[in-house]
Amino acid sequence: MSNLPPRELILAKAGELFHLRGYGAVTIEEIIAATGLSNAAFHQNYSSKEKLGCAWLDRLTRGMSMMQRSFLDKLGDRDRRLRKYFFSMRSWIEANGFRSCQFANTAASISAADEDLMHSIDQFKRAQHKFFVEVAKTLVDERDAQRIGTAIFLLYSGAMTEAQNLKATWPLEDALACAEDLCGIKR
Repeated sequence: MSNLPPRELILAKAGELFHLRGYGAVTIEEIIAATGLSNAAFHQNYSSKEKLGCAWLDRLTRGMSMMQRSFLDKLGDRDRRLRKYFFSMRSWIEANGFRSCQFANTAASISAADEDLMHSIDQFKRAQHKFFVEVAKTLVDERDAQRIGTAIFLLYSGAMTEAQNLKATWPLEDALACAEDLCGIKR
């Protein structure tokens, strides 16, 4: 048994299962079995799978926010900024068996009735979009940053999806080349 408090153990095990198989494919019973806790212990900590899903997405959001803040704080060489970010995500997706964006994967497996989950996903994607606009502000004129940052966000999001679908890294590499071209970065 883990030394984690039950709430954290449930969140950790659920996160592993959600990432590996997708939020929609995992049942509460499977999460309970993975934790070794009782049904009552699960429900004392999370009243529903949706509440657990929101806690999981909130944890992921905090982690990504810290990573993105760190990236913006340590931009490094102008001509390598986008490459640094795209390559770090390429390494991450390879290390995770080509399981891509957990927010997009979750959105694909839930209904519109799952409003709290959809809200968490929407808020994350809006923050990710803003992050790419902030990166663009360091690469292009301020008047072009919103448009180019939006394009980079869409290139990145599409590339992550296709990298997962194809189990290949070339979509990220090609999206990076397009993003660098938009920013006037010579390869």
